[in-house]
Amino acid sequence: MPMLKFVELVFLTWALYSCIGWIWETGLSIVVRRRFVDRGVLIGPLCPIYGFGALLVLVLLHDVNNPVALFLSSGVVACTLEYVSSYVIERLHHVRLWDYTNKPFNINGRVYLNGFIAFGAGATLVKLFVQPWFMGMISQWSPTVLNVVSGCIAVLLAVDASLTAASSWSFDTRLKRISEDVNKLHAEQVANLDHRVVAANERFEERRQTMLDTHIAHTLNWQQRRLMQAFPGMRSVRDNTIVDQLRERMEARRSRRDHADGQDAR
Repeated sequence: MPMLKFVELVFLTWALYSCIGWIWETGLSIVVRRRFVDRGVLIGPLCPIYGFGALLVLVLLHDVNNPVALFLSSGVVACTLEYVSSYVIERLHHVRLWDYTNKPFNINGRVYLNGFIAFGAGATLVKLFVQPWFMGMISQWSPTVLNVVSGCIAVLLAVDASLTAASSWSFDTRLKRISEDVNKLHAEQVANLDHRVVAANERFEERRQTMLDTHIAHTLNWQQRRLMQAFPGMRSVRDNTIVDQLRERMEARRSRRDHADGQDAR
């Protein structure tokens, strides 16, 4: 097989399962949260970790066909990839995108039992049924079609990855700035606290909410706001509460908009 065709087949396999992973994550979010939330790290409909997980299973377990052995082995491979990915993202960007600390049978909050079961079952289906069908389908494509489809997806992915990377590198810095502003406001509130405790606390809360609203609108970009919505378990290594505070204000703003739209519709 020519090297170019081999690379294109591997790339399209990765893209297929990255897209399936996005559909799975987003669909699950719709069921649980009862509204659409884009669950991808990238801007486009791709969850790269699913694509890499599928490739690892297809390569490392290519000679495993027993369903039980495949299920168990795939779960181990997928959870190892998820654990390493979580660690690397946290080290590079000082942000943990998912946190399973409160889930049963978790390992350092990075992986847990339900993920093992879901990934193991999904990878077993991929290896035994989906991948043979997919390879049979694209093997019928002409070299020109294969080149065009692979090239278009690669260009779109390169643009998407560049925009996402630029946003990710600045995310920690912006969260740090917001955290410092909120802590400074809190210190000021404590220093000026008088006997009118309730009134002072109310003024602080109003100023805090206004400050967070300003940072949401002007400090964070669209991609960073989307990631906080997409990953409810996201945590900043520097400040474990700042992401929750921002997400709470974003939800409050969304609720106000929905209420206003409902009033206008009447």
